[in-house]
Amino acid sequence: MGIGLVWAWLYCSYSTSALFSERQGQSINADASWLASAAAVVIVFLVGGMALSRIPRTSSLWLPLRLAAPLLMAVGTILSYLGVGAPMLSGAGGLLTGVGYALLSLLWAQALMVLDIEEMEVAIPLSFIVIVPCVVVFPHLRGLSGLAATVLLPLASGVLLLLCARDGEAGERAEGSSRKGDLPCVELCVDGNRAARIPIERSWRVYLLRVVLVLAVLYVSVGWLSSLAETRDGLHELVDFDVAMLLSSLASVALGVAIVFFSKKVSFSGLFRWAVPFAVVTLVLREMPGLWPGFAASAIGETFDSLIQVLVYLFALTLAKQGKVPAALGVGLLNGAVQAGVLVGNVGGELCVAAGVPLTTVGLLLICLASFAGVVAPSGEPAEDADQLVGANAVERALMEGCLRLQERFGLSDRETEIAFLLAQGRSRPYIREKLFISKNTVATHIKHIYQKLGIHSKEELIDLVTAVASQG
Repeated sequence: MGIGLVWAWLYCSYSTSALFSERQGQSINADASWLASAAAVVIVFLVGGMALSRIPRTSSLWLPLRLAAPLLMAVGTILSYLGVGAPMLSGAGGLLTGVGYALLSLLWAQALMVLDIEEMEVAIPLSFIVIVPCVVVFPHLRGLSGLAATVLLPLASGVLLLLCARDGEAGERAEGSSRKGDLPCVELCVDGNRAARIPIERSWRVYLLRVVLVLAVLYVSVGWLSSLAETRDGLHELVDFDVAMLLSSLASVALGVAIVFFSKKVSFSGLFRWAVPFAVVTLVLREMPGLWPGFAASAIGETFDSLIQVLVYLFALTLAKQGKVPAALGVGLLNGAVQAGVLVGNVGGELCVAAGVPLTTVGLLLICLASFAGVVAPSGEPAEDADQLVGANAVERALMEGCLRLQERFGLSDRETEIAFLLAQGRSRPYIREKLFISKNTVATHIKHIYQKLGIHSKEELIDLVTAVASQG
């Protein structure tokens, strides 16, 4: 729920009238605090992600950062409220909220790394459900009540962050002895400092760069739509209730959970496959007159935005769990790209309106841009290097050779052989789940089949068998 409160603050601050009762429009152009906040968010996500990924997990800096982030958001929110009509004060408020928002998001990324992948896949999508009561309550708040409620969101998130970090550290100490056999996983997946010292492979650098470019391009469209949007769509104005946001928040949670549970793995190629149609349909509906096209554009666009936020966050953390990139760096790069796209789209939309450029022309260009993003989008994750899979030392090479011989002799599948190799190294089931990014039940089924085919009953027997077969070579 903690990261969900951060996302809820964003909605309540800039998509309702709780904080700015006279707001007209939703973009950065509607208030001086928007531009300062949007620019600060991009910088802190990119720079802060790199910086936090290099701080040792045991460093004394973490506690001050966890205290500072929600306080920056709270103070910035108050200054933004008081700064209506005072650009300098409002800009200072926006700067503080931007820094606090990005920093709190990065700190939550570090805190959530103590979860298993399966727990993370449930917790992150469900955290967005906190926006549902906000949709019902916050549009009816005004003045000091709206300010107080909005300020409480980051403060509550900060309290939960401190509790989560404390429980995570206690859990790591308690489980340290039982996880000694999985030290490579702990070093790569939990200790952000250790992961930072391990260079990101060139293939993954290129992959992440392509993902960053695609996200930025898609969110230029989102930002452009936001720059032209009114505070209320036609149906919202008619019934005095944000139906589009309510439906989109529920839909994003449902779709997020469905995508996680019915996909083999959360990959960017799978995410991009349906993201582009969402963006194109929203742009087309935006150009159609009438009440229902406008409502549909709002609902689909907000669902797209909400779901991308959730899944991009989850995608970055799963890469960190696999040891591909430090958690803070992954979340910082991907969310920085998203926010940069929003910033460019908002500013571009305002400039187009000021220059008298036909909106239909800009909409068509954005549709083409979103479609051609498929050229840059990666079709799949980089393949594992064979030397990396087998291992650099002779022992691992011998174990792999033994597993390959067992595969030929007993008819193990490729996946079963891969799991047998990890078991022969003494890896635990949680490590195998995180390494191969498969479910707990899938791991259990594969291990059962391996034991049945080999006629054994335990991991110790498997290790002995693989070692014996390898020594025959």
